[in-house]
Amino acid sequence: MSDEPQAPAGEEYDVVLPPNARLSLMEFDPRARTVRISFADGGSERMLNAGDIIALHGARIRHETVTATPRKLSQRLRSPEAVGSSPSAAVSSITGEVVSTAEEMHFALGFRVAGVRQVWYLMANSFNFRKTLGADATYATEINVRALVRKLAGFADRATQDGFFAAVIGGVALPPALGSLIEFLRVAGKEIS
Repeated sequence: MSDEPQAPAGEEYDVVLPPNARLSLMEFDPRARTVRISFADGGSERMLNAGDIIALHGARIRHETVTATPRKLSQRLRSPEAVGSSPSAAVSSITGEVVSTAEEMHFALGFRVAGVRQVWYLMANSFNFRKTLGADATYATEINVRALVRKLAGFADRATQDGFFAAVIGGVALPPALGSLIEFLRVAGKEIS
């Protein structure tokens, strides 16, 4: 018998996500209090009334990258002086490559719709803010996210809001970043009572 832990019979250690659908576009009609939703997978569009949206969710998601710069680049890039200027870079003692790490924050917004099990969400770095926000859209992702949060909260004014939405609307510090999109979908995908 092995000392390694084993999954109980019939149980696997898979990542299970709640049902979800990624949005590519939202077009608001303030007069009719409707929004037309387009999905990234090309599925059929949906028209929602303001009261159909029952929960609003948002998060910053931490994204880390590791980059190795080959030894063949100039000596200046590999010098300890150049590396010393960035606390997230180091010279590999084995290969001589400069290995640097960087952290970015990505934004995700999602909502739940009455009668739909899926979390409908968008990733801000690939979302069409220009069509959704019109003249209010800028070239700064965070400003666009904040504008869309305010627009969604005003549109679906009866929907429950998580801490991210409350922080943006209240003008206070955002909640701590989540570790992954999977974590965001799990939080947003919890059953609503």
